[in-house]
Amino acid sequence: MIASEHAFLIPGDRIDRRTTRLGIYGAEGQLLPECEIRTAAWTNQPLPRAVPQNESPLIFGPALFAGSVDKQFGFVLLNALGRLWALEEVPPETLLVFAAKPQARAPGYAVLPAVLRGLGLSHPVLVTEGALRFERLYTAAERFGECHAGTALPGFYDWIDRRWPPAGPPDPDRKIYVTRSGLGPQAGRYACESHLEALLAAEGYEIYQPEAHDIAHQVRSFQAAGKLIFAEGSALHLFALIRQPGQVSAVIHRRDRLPEVMVAQMADRAGTPTQAINAVRALWWPPRRGEHLGLSELDFDVLQEGLRALGLIKGTGWHAPSDAQVAASLAAGLRPGERVLDAHARADWLKAERAARRKGEGHVQASQGT
Repeated sequence: MIASEHAFLIPGDRIDRRTTRLGIYGAEGQLLPECEIRTAAWTNQPLPRAVPQNESPLIFGPALFAGSVDKQFGFVLLNALGRLWALEEVPPETLLVFAAKPQARAPGYAVLPAVLRGLGLSHPVLVTEGALRFERLYTAAERFGECHAGTALPGFYDWIDRRWPPAGPPDPDRKIYVTRSGLGPQAGRYACESHLEALLAAEGYEIYQPEAHDIAHQVRSFQAAGKLIFAEGSALHLFALIRQPGQVSAVIHRRDRLPEVMVAQMADRAGTPTQAINAVRALWWPPRRGEHLGLSELDFDVLQEGLRALGLIKGTGWHAPSDAQVAASLAAGLRPGERVLDAHARADWLKAERAARRKGEGHVQASQGT
């Protein structure tokens, strides 16, 4: 970690959709180390030298450059925690400074303070898209996150365990299914997840909606369970940070392939890695932009076999939903007259939607699919 007097941050120009010239510099205009931003959504390519913008706000007192931030829970876990180990070595009043990618409409950042509170941190926080000057700025190595492909450098998990110490060993009889059903039908989801919940509840699983609880509750719940099954989503990033030996866990694919950063994180801590079960029979999308809004139709026989092989279920009484149940679930959340789209129909719809937006015609009604 380095302390620099009279450092400054310059947001810089946008190079392309995912790259900016954001840089953090010392008093002599030299580029400071440990200030890289390496995320799937945003990277920086700063100029080697710069001069401060003297009209920019001056931050009095100590500050730590804590990385980058976005509105998404998974993004915060993967990109806003890796430098926070340095808080053990700086004054308690240190300001946490996070850089945000400039956007036409700034998103809310409510997830960030929720995660920091969950870690027991009460430092003041500043999220900036603009230039700043600092009386004293600390810069520290990023020890975890997307910059390391979802893995951690030595010492990071020790810091996590000091912030989130488990109350005891996991209970082998406590079982949790971490669902996405609480997000509603407009979110990316499984068809017939309520049917899956009923099957798992019959196996003794608690159906857990993470968004209904604060971070501290989620951490305690995940640490206490001996068996966990996750719907593919950002809650798995939290569990991967705190996974302990003695836990058996699996994630059910919602897409054909899991993100590489998720796969790496699932196996990074000591203990049994989280296993992936790909039981996707078909993928569908509503007529909306956003790859993350996809609907996954599951093969319940394949899913049963995968969960039973891991010792997570017995499988007694397991059965697939009816075709009518699947069709009704796929239609949930659609507007009147809309239909879900397969990959080919969606490609045609996106092409037509882009053409309509260029002409100012607005939304294209879906007429293909099932």
